[in-house]
Amino acid sequence: MTLRELYDQIGGSYDEALSRLRAEKLIGKFVVRFLDDHSCQDLFDAWSRGDEAAAFEAAHAAKGVCANLSLTSLAMPASAITEALRPGNESLRVTTDVDSLIEELRAAYERAVERISSYAESL
Repeated sequence: MTLRELYDQIGGSYDEALSRLRAEKLIGKFVVRFLDDHSCQDLFDAWSRGDEAAAFEAAHAAKGVCANLSLTSLAMPASAITEALRPGNESLRVTTDVDSLIEELRAAYERAVERISSYAESL
């Protein structure tokens, strides 16, 4: 599987990642390192125990990691969760179905981890 194929499979933008990181070798290096990032799992754990402050911090971290790697299918729900949980955004929090966004992110995350793991094993 090529790196472009991986990005297609996980709902990312290879071209955007290439414009940001400037070299395919760097994209490959950092996308594999994504497997070591715990921000998404930290978000799921914090949300399940009802810790909105920790969930916000984890969502914010996940948003940054996913956006920097152009993992769009993860960055979009992580960004929406971040904004809904941001202190001072109570009106947005009331109108946002965070549970649905968490499940959207979880599905994208599980798919990404599975596909990135397969990609890493093929190197």
